Amino acid sequence: MMIDLEKLIEWLGVEGTIAGLDGSDLTTAEVGELMPAFKISGLSKLKRRDLIKAVVEQKRLDLTKKPDELMAMNAEALKAYFLSIKASKREILNLLESLDIRPGSVARNNLTEFAAREISDIGMYRRVAQGTKSGSGQGEGSTD
Repeated sequence: MMIDLEKLIEWLGVEGTIAGLDGSDLTTAEVGELMPAFKISGLSKLKRRDLIKAVVEQKRLDLTKKPDELMAMNAEALKAYFLSIKASKREILNLLESLDIRPGSVARNNLTEFAAREISDIGMYRRVAQGTKSGSGQGEGSTD
């Protein structure tokens, strides 16, 4: 049996993929085989749902750009990227937290816009500090 975890995440998002796999007839061993290279400590002690969550979240991390890659993008490219991967509010908040950015209550109303602007600005400041004139932009609409 071949399950394309990447396609499931693309179609259903992280939460939908977790729910779908949890509702499936896959055994714990079969869930572990969805990402053979993914080694998790204490695998045998994990509950099935926890294993599903760990596997799906790890796959999502593997599929998404790293913070340094995101900081090379301008705000418009970041917004387009977040929309293209269907980033959840929780994923964006986790990303912002990893960058030590704490959105206020107003910013949470339009989290994608806020995150794109903040990450783009941090990237610009880093490039200026490193003495480069402009970032690669990476994405359509790049105008650093």
